[in-house]
Amino acid sequence: MKVQVENIRKVSSEILMASGVPKEHADMVADTIVYAHTRGKHTHGLGRINIYLRKIKENLMAADTPMEVLHDFGAVCHYDAHNGFGQVAAYIGMQTAIERAEKFGIGFVLVKDSNNFGTAGYFSKLAADKKMIGFVCANSGPAIAPAVGGKALFGTNPISMAYPTDDPENPVIFDMATSTAARGKIRLAAKNGESIPADWALDENGQPTIDPNKALLGSMLPIGGYKGVGLSLMVDFLAGLMSGAAFAGDVKNLNHKTELSRYGHALIAIDITKFMDYNEYLEKNEYLTGRVHEYGGTLPGEHSFEYVKQYRDEVDIPDKQYAEINDIAKSLGLTCSL
Repeated sequence: MKVQVENIRKVSSEILMASGVPKEHADMVADTIVYAHTRGKHTHGLGRINIYLRKIKENLMAADTPMEVLHDFGAVCHYDAHNGFGQVAAYIGMQTAIERAEKFGIGFVLVKDSNNFGTAGYFSKLAADKKMIGFVCANSGPAIAPAVGGKALFGTNPISMAYPTDDPENPVIFDMATSTAARGKIRLAAKNGESIPADWALDENGQPTIDPNKALLGSMLPIGGYKGVGLSLMVDFLAGLMSGAAFAGDVKNLNHKTELSRYGHALIAIDITKFMDYNEYLEKNEYLTGRVHEYGGTLPGEHSFEYVKQYRDEVDIPDKQYAEINDIAKSLGLTCSL
């Protein structure tokens, strides 16, 4: 089903506001949903709205995201999101990091007790949009086993880094999960009754599976084997243990039925101009980009940017998702629809 992007933004925001989310926060979340769909990351968009509403209703997620400052020391700031929206927590966290970087050259922010923030690249891009380098990582619910065929302990813990280029609309954005595929892709396949590639996940008996429902009961395969496990551990340490959030397998998945998720985020912004003249940076960056292309490579985010140019105004979403969102809006007494 083809849907206008601005309709996605409007309907998402109005549904959230009707559920008690402040307008400013609802608009932040809606913007991340639009970002996901316009970059082909549909697993991080509209499909999660129903989860948010259920969690708010069952007091497993705060409609408001009261960002309490726990520690504030120069370039460093530490927040407690009190189980609010991950998107709001990460947005405020990165804006704080950017402000500190303007003053100190670097800003480092940790956030505890949050929720899944959607697409990590959205938040690293916030720094790149300000001509800075952005780094983001977050831990998440158990999905990756530290030993092949064992019990899942670490999340697919997203990592993203972004830096600006001479094209303000097209920064370099590296955005990855520490698993071979994002867990959201498996959830979407299960919802649509589709199979998954055999190298994505193991079932609960430690065997490769193409059944997404069995995969969700088992574990995700880490990217690069033990290297992916190592990355997952480092993110769990930095975003989880250091922030005071849950860690070591105690984080609960976003759609957990009975418990708070307690995700942790780490966000860093670096002011390039504290190290070199910005024009010099652009010249060197152009040289680096040129060499990558000369050797037949592509830069992180290039494919996503091409997707954005094609789907800036209108995107395809599954018919089931289209119907689900319109039904939610109707149930809340809203007149808007996709």
